[in-house]
Formats: sequence, C-alpha cells, structure tokens
Amino acid sequence: MALSVLLFLLPLSAMAVPSPSRTLNKRSVTCLDVGNQATASWTNAAGESCTFVGTVGSNYGTNSDDEGDYSCNGRCGEGCTGFSIGNVYTQDCFSHDICSYFNDATGGASDPNCGAAYVAAEDDFLFGYIDGCSQTNPTEAVVKPTTTPTCT
Repeated sequence: MALSVLLFLLPLSAMAVPSPSRTLNKRSVTCLDVGNQATASWTNAAGESCTFVGTVGSNYGTNSDDEGDYSCNGRCGEGCTGFSIGNVYTQDCFSHDICSYFNDATGGASDPNCGAAYVAAEDDFLFGYIDGCSQTNPTEAVVKPTTTPTCT
C-alpha cells in the first residue's frame, strides 16, 4: 500500500518543484505586398545598422560577383523559382535578400554580414505560407538598383 501511494504522489511532486525560467526568443512573420516599397534592415559585420528602401518583388539579376538569383526580392527562397513553401513575401526575407545582394553574401547563417538576417528569415520561410503571405510572383525585367544601402 505504501508503495502505491508513493507512486501516485511522485508525479505530483514533480509539479510542485519550480522549473527554471526560460527566455523565449519571440519570432514573428510580417507579410509584404509585391510591388510595394519596403525598408530592408540588417546589422553588418562592422556592427553598423544598414537600411535600404526598395520594391518588393524587384529583380536585380545577379550580385556584383555575378552570383545568386536576386529576382523576386523579398520572396522566401532563392529568386522566383528556387525551392520555397509557397511564394511567400516577408519583411525578414526582403531584408536578407537585399543584404545578400549588396554584400555578395554566401554561407547562409554563417555569413558575417547577412547571417543574422538569414536566421531572422528562417521562421518566415517555414511559416509565411500558413500566415497568408503567399502571392503570385512578378515577372519583372532585370533592373539594377541605382542607390546603395545606408549604414551607420
């Protein structure tokens, strides 16, 4: 009898012990509309805050290293046709695309200039479709940007 009472109370005692507090990294997905202006923002390797205003869905072609597919800027996934979960356009994916374009980024999360923007866009890539951010991809001709980011 004592053993059965002890076995019954054991799970209850676990609930009475306070658990260590955890700080949750809150993430969010902000949808963007193709054709609208948006401000990309990121922190570069020098610790500067950078911003650039551009058009969601714009097509910059390849970067200055003649690499990458910067069509459909803001789409979560490479260019207009790379793997994605729906054609999702979000703030974090726009920031990562623009950072990557101007910094010739490689290596995803390990890139010194755009790695943090890449990590910030991961939840957008995974959940943007569920959050209603999917749209029809534009078919824009390549137009290189005429301005550069501001970093301070």
